[in-house]
Amino acid sequence: MVEKEGVIVFSAEEKLANNDLKVWKILTVEDDLDYQHALVNSLKGLKANEGYKYQLFTANSVLEAALTLSMHPDIALIFIDVVMEEDDSGLRLVNTIREVIGNAEMRIVLLTGQSGFAPGIDVMKMLDIDECWNKSDISAQQLESIVNNNMRTWQYISQIKAAKQGLQLVLDASRSINSKHDMGSYSAAVLQELSNILKISEGGGILCSSNLDKGSDAVILTTNGCFNCIKGQKVDSNLLADMYDDFQLAIKEKRHVFAKQHSIFFFEATIVEGIDYITLVKSDNPISEGNEYLLKVFSENVSSGFANISLLNRLTELAYTDVSLNLQNRNWLTREIKNMNVYEQSKMRLIIFDIYQFDEKAFTFGYDFCKKIIKLVHKSIVDVFSIHDPRVAIISNRSFGMLINIDFDIADDITRFHNKQKYEIENVKQFIDVRVLELKLNCALNITPEKIISLAESSLNYMQVTQAKYILHTDEKTIAITRRYELMARLRTAISTKELRIALQPKMSLKTLRPVGFEALARWQLADGSFVDPEEFIELAETAGLINELDNVIFEKILQTINQLKCRGINLPIAFNASSYDLIEPSYFESIKSRIEEYNVSASMLELEVTETQAISNYNFIKEALLRFMDLGIKVSIDDFGTGYSSLAHINQIPSNAIKIDRYFVSNLEHNLNNQYMIKMIISLAKQFDFTIVAEGVENEFEVQWLKQAGCEMAQGYFFSKPLFYDDLLIWLAQFDNVND
Repeated sequence: MVEKEGVIVFSAEEKLANNDLKVWKILTVEDDLDYQHALVNSLKGLKANEGYKYQLFTANSVLEAALTLSMHPDIALIFIDVVMEEDDSGLRLVNTIREVIGNAEMRIVLLTGQSGFAPGIDVMKMLDIDECWNKSDISAQQLESIVNNNMRTWQYISQIKAAKQGLQLVLDASRSINSKHDMGSYSAAVLQELSNILKISEGGGILCSSNLDKGSDAVILTTNGCFNCIKGQKVDSNLLADMYDDFQLAIKEKRHVFAKQHSIFFFEATIVEGIDYITLVKSDNPISEGNEYLLKVFSENVSSGFANISLLNRLTELAYTDVSLNLQNRNWLTREIKNMNVYEQSKMRLIIFDIYQFDEKAFTFGYDFCKKIIKLVHKSIVDVFSIHDPRVAIISNRSFGMLINIDFDIADDITRFHNKQKYEIENVKQFIDVRVLELKLNCALNITPEKIISLAESSLNYMQVTQAKYILHTDEKTIAITRRYELMARLRTAISTKELRIALQPKMSLKTLRPVGFEALARWQLADGSFVDPEEFIELAETAGLINELDNVIFEKILQTINQLKCRGINLPIAFNASSYDLIEPSYFESIKSRIEEYNVSASMLELEVTETQAISNYNFIKEALLRFMDLGIKVSIDDFGTGYSSLAHINQIPSNAIKIDRYFVSNLEHNLNNQYMIKMIISLAKQFDFTIVAEGVENEFEVQWLKQAGCEMAQGYFFSKPLFYDDLLIWLAQFDNVND
């Protein structure tokens, strides 16, 4: 050995003999050159553990020591003279190692020539100094013990640190790959993290797939590093060279194979996908035992990741495919719209193809037959629009959605679907009507993809009313339907918070011209003070399935108002409207009955109004319900009489106490002799069956007098009063001395 520039250098022969041994580094920092020389000679005579060798470094000042430490941060053991340039030079160097450099693994032994300069126990604990010796007390045997003990400690601490860092590296790598949800990005992340674990700078990796059960060749899916140019190729011996034998071994025995400078990981096929994945990593650094362990741990996460992605791919396939028809579904079409940027969306249009009277065909011919219809219509759409690169999906059991660029003129193609489509199914000719709706996506740029499709379907509902075969959805329709959706959502909130109110329109005795009761009408006032038309929000409630809840809220308000009026000495009945949805619901009667008992209101203070059309169209169900209400003591009135159908045939069958003549017959009564005749006939008919008669929509003196002379008993309308909220009603009632007379 020769000594050069503070480091003990082995001769060429010694280097050759010891090049496979792991190195333990020792540094001595001593300004007494004679003592340092003696210490180094003693250290040279020490024998390291099997598989290791010592490498010695020397420094004669704190500055030289700092330089050596910066060049060799992996020094295991350092001997430091306490007193060098200054009395505390050694302690300052210790502080630099522990606090500035942050090296907690290096073992520190202090040497002192005078016992008075040795640090106290507290200082040694604070600076994490392992030992302190007087130079004159160290024998060769003690030096060997000091080195062996501290080297053993350093090795344990270093292994723990390396394991901690390695496991943290694996944890970070696992987090990185598990954030990827498609095979491309996942496999790229796996290779990158393997390279990070092995600290590869000149090597690289390959990830390939193979279906061994079908005998297919392994195909390279992803590469990095030195293998970047072979992506997409089949694996062979020319590509892998010295790795090929281990590659085949891994596949044959279905296990990982580790060599000095490459690793091969075998990930067995999942049940879902049936494809094996093999990862090869070539390292320019020897793969240590510790790294091999980390790679095994990491590979467990990778294996789970492959299984998860296979499952995710299958779930994705199920989520975006109608399995029974093997067609892309509504979710798929929604995703296609969602993935467009604003410009792409502005250049696209959504075409809806709806099979007319499909439910009737399904009922007549069965599901399997209709599946064939669906597939034939789908094929027709794809064939007709194939040159325009259409994206077609089934969005309901009877309709298709198609995305297509607005730059194409498809008017003639659309016309083909206006006419009956002729198909032959099971040797039977079928003529299929298809309704078509076109919606340009620039009409719905601020609407979510899910709602865009719903928007188109809402327009299709309009087509059912108009019987149109083709409709172009416009901005105006978007505004109207969007407002409808928003209003429906707000109505749901208004019902749940009971924001709805009632207005009472007086019913007047035509004989005394005094109030004899009221009709309760639902009113919905928005935050800005405006009112929503009752016909609009009641229709919305019916469409949204909220009509029963709405009627329950209104009925509760009526009961509250009856009790409020009662407290003021006013005992007049209030009529409430019930929809056919309410009356055919078995629990509705019990709900009304329990509410009446809860509010302690007499049933005689209530009158139920049901329209003639409702009563007749659901006659068998509603007749039974009306009889139960009448038995409870609630009067029943047939509203809008004369506007339904078969009125004369049913008038004696509908359980009721009163008939309300529709405003249609009362309006323009002075100049319309036909209306006069109709009212006289209704009054005559009603009297034969002992019905009370109420006329609606009375607006002038002539109508009051004419109806009175014709035998009508009661009336309501703007001539007497518009519908009034509670406070305004009290003011209106003040004109009558005793309301109950």
